[in-house]
Amino acid sequence: MRPATYCVPVTDGAEQEPGTAEQDAPEASIKDQVLEQMGGWQGLVYSALPVMAFVPANAVWGLKGGAIAALAVAALVAVIRLATRTSIQPAISGFFGVAVCVVIAMIVGGNGKGYFLYGIVMQAVFAVAFAVSLLVRWPLVGVLWHLFDERKKEQTGAAAGAGADWRSDRRQYRTFAWLTVLWIAMFAVRFAVQFALYQNDDVGGLGVARIIMGWPMFAVGLLITFLVARRATHARTE
Repeated sequence: MRPATYCVPVTDGAEQEPGTAEQDAPEASIKDQVLEQMGGWQGLVYSALPVMAFVPANAVWGLKGGAIAALAVAALVAVIRLATRTSIQPAISGFFGVAVCVVIAMIVGGNGKGYFLYGIVMQAVFAVAFAVSLLVRWPLVGVLWHLFDERKKEQTGAAAGAGADWRSDRRQYRTFAWLTVLWIAMFAVRFAVQFALYQNDDVGGLGVARIIMGWPMFAVGLLITFLVARRATHARTE
């Protein structure tokens, strides 16, 4: 009878605890992280479709025709997402946003420029909110970045960060303050351009501005934020 043999794997330290392995996993690329925040390439396309449907339909069939076209396209997007089993949450949010714009447009009446009023007002609201965050020394970009970072660490099982003490790091604080200024400028430019078009009753121009100054501008701002914020926060931990 042969003696029992027990196989003990020799790892030379190659194996890691699950938490460590997750922590050492390579981070997603900047492009992937930016796209993830915007709902992917499909999210970019879907967000522009209701506006692209509203403007020509409004010009040809009037406000009611434009409203029906925008709502129909937003509903179709939700159905496509559901059928393809992709995330439906952005589609629901998008449909709700389109519905709000349609209701405001019907209340304002006229040539349909009211469809864009909600978006214009929200740019002013965001600009003021980010400006106030600077005044109270809680730059909103820094707050949102660290909330996002902590959430990502919780999902991957990595060690939690230092929390709100990023404000005591002068380099990080200045970085996030300037990034907040960047977003204030972006919201202010959006508001100024679109409000001027609104005052001039330029519905076609509002549609073009909403698309060009929507996801493309947001993507640029988000990309700059990711690049600068990651560099600032990584430098602190090194």
